[in-house]
Amino acid sequence: MDYLALQLPGNKNIDPPGQLPSGGLDTLSNAIGVGITIMMIIAILASLIFLVLGGIQWTSSGGDKGKIAAARAKLTFAIIGLIVAIGAFGIVNIFGTFFGVELFGN
Repeated sequence: MDYLALQLPGNKNIDPPGQLPSGGLDTLSNAIGVGITIMMIIAILASLIFLVLGGIQWTSSGGDKGKIAAARAKLTFAIIGLIVAIGAFGIVNIFGTFFGVELFGN
C-alpha cells in the first residue's frame, strides 16, 4: 500500500483511509475462478434445458420411430454433456488443490 500512498518530504507517508472496499477480481485466480464458475453454470443449465426439451420431444413424438430416435439422441447427449461438465469441474478443482490455488472460494 506504500506505492499508492502519498509521500511527503521527510519520508512521512499519508496512510489511506481504513474503509476502502476490498475483494473483487483483484487476483488472477479469482478471475479464473469466476470465469470457470460462469462456464459451469452455463453448461449445467444448457444440459438441463436439453434434457427437458428431449423429454418434451419424446412425449410429443406420437409413436413415430424417427422422432423417438431424435429425442433419445438429444437426451443421451444432454446426459453426456452434464457428466462432462461435472467431471470438468472436478478435474479443475483437483488441479487447483494440487497447485495450491483456490479457484472457487470456500
